[in-house]
Amino acid sequence: MVTRREREREEMQQQIIDAARRLFVAEGYERVTIRKIADAIEYTPGAIYSYFEDKDAILHALHQQGFEELMRRLASAILVVATNAGSPLEQLRTIGTEYIRFARENPELYDLMFVAQAPMRAGEEERWPEGKRSFDVLRGVVKAALAGGFIRPGDPEAIAFMLWSACHGMVTLEFRQRCSVIAEHARNGIAQAAFDQLMQVIAADPPPRPIGPS
Repeated sequence: MVTRREREREEMQQQIIDAARRLFVAEGYERVTIRKIADAIEYTPGAIYSYFEDKDAILHALHQQGFEELMRRLASAILVVATNAGSPLEQLRTIGTEYIRFARENPELYDLMFVAQAPMRAGEEERWPEGKRSFDVLRGVVKAALAGGFIRPGDPEAIAFMLWSACHGMVTLEFRQRCSVIAEHARNGIAQAAFDQLMQVIAADPPPRPIGPS
């Protein structure tokens, strides 16, 4: 059972994380100091350090929360497809669609998770465990799709990286307002449409129909 003291500490940690997130987005990671975060929640800098070692630790906590939410959504989406006897190919489509939706619904958090330039000592020391778990899920479904003949033969590592980088690149171009080259009426759904097209490219050819009377 969570004690009142533990609950209050968790609530305070979340206040710090939320304030840091707003400041990182508004001012950029490098410009934000522990003092600025403390001022935003009317706390003392010294007290902040009783919850987090430094600014990087706060950013790492943001990463963890973001990836926990992303993983929850991906796992839920995959479960729905699998429960309805969906193939690994349909699971891959679901992963990409949910990834794009997550990024579009949380652009600021996504930027901090994947794009913003900031030191991530904690993540580097553990080889980015949050990202690895997400990629492991994608790679696992790719392997199942290959084993079942649902997608064209290839290296599962390369295919998984291609799918991830394609989705990441598309949403990042959108966030960075680099989609002006696309007709205005098509911009809103261009990332999903492009991903759907990519899935058609990697899908295995259907088996030939038998010749003659059925």
